[in-house]
Amino acid sequence: MSEPAAPPPDPTSSARAYARIRYRLLLIGLALGAVFLAGFQWSGVSFALGRWWADVTPFAPLQLLGYVTVFGVVYYVITLPLHVYGSFILEHRFGLSRLTIRGWLIRELKQVTVSALISILALEGLYAMLRHLPLSWPLWATVGWVAVNVILARIFPTVLLPIFYQTSPLQHHELVTRLLELCERAGLPALGVFRFNLGAETRKANAALAGLGRTRRVLLADTLLESFPPDEIEGVLAHELGHHRYHHISLFLVLTAVGSWIAFRLTDAAGHWWVEPLGLSGLADITGLPALLLWFSLLGLLSLPLQNGLSRFFERQADRYALTMARSPQAFAAALRRLAQLNLADPTPPRWIVWLFYDHPPITDRIRDAQHTSGPAQSGRRI
Repeated sequence: MSEPAAPPPDPTSSARAYARIRYRLLLIGLALGAVFLAGFQWSGVSFALGRWWADVTPFAPLQLLGYVTVFGVVYYVITLPLHVYGSFILEHRFGLSRLTIRGWLIRELKQVTVSALISILALEGLYAMLRHLPLSWPLWATVGWVAVNVILARIFPTVLLPIFYQTSPLQHHELVTRLLELCERAGLPALGVFRFNLGAETRKANAALAGLGRTRRVLLADTLLESFPPDEIEGVLAHELGHHRYHHISLFLVLTAVGSWIAFRLTDAAGHWWVEPLGLSGLADITGLPALLLWFSLLGLLSLPLQNGLSRFFERQADRYALTMARSPQAFAAALRRLAQLNLADPTPPRWIVWLFYDHPPITDRIRDAQHTSGPAQSGRRI
């Protein structure tokens, strides 16, 4: 007799297992980063490195560039095993990644290069303010940080995205017309609809309404186009339109400005806690960078529940907007279910994880709310 066929794998079980590992990696990464920063600072390595670069060049920006380069390389090497496991091994283990080792290395090189460039420019700007504007630097640092966020949002679809993914105008005329009409109905005209090649890396699906003003465009992953029918794609775009319609981006920029100013003011007031004990000449002393980053990390972690709680509220608003704007409200719930399956979203994340780290409501909550809203009362509704 032939043996009975093995039952198909339970996607919910896989999603839970995948999520549990991701949570552990997140917590380990946070702890490892804190230990590295503390060790680099209090072991005397930071002081020795800063003094060495001071002997190499008297020019402060070059000292900072040299220091940050060495500091960044050491940090990257120490955290590399955890990063390789989380971004390559784990993704392949659960069938999410399609990258070869060569493809992963190329993507990693691009990510490291872009991240390093942005980080160095941001730190050079911050330390220039600390050196030359010791009394008013919190205000100017806030202005600079908001400006960086605006610039990145504006250039993302035209400069940053093409570095990582091939993009091209979508050739599906009927779908393009339908999506652009949806943008017009929402009062948010877009430059066009573009396809980006996410499928070369992963089976996960994604979409966005990216850019500001004249750079605004609809971005659809090829995995989304291949796996989702037009009604569901429209629902996903309607959600993204909701963020713009409710001015979530502008609100986040305002909150970024307020939060940044508070953080910089607290840093200015509390800097003496580590400046004098570490023998630093002031906050502008680059050998205190690890302590400064540790302080910013602590402030960021303390503010996460508030930031993510507000983000989850915005996501619920965008979900409700999608249900009112899409031609088929039921299709949006179907799209959420399909996204959950493709992305292995945790159906039942721990409450404390949601409270601290989730910037979206749990996917099962979103599906339940969408199904409830798009029930019989709306079953015949068409916009």
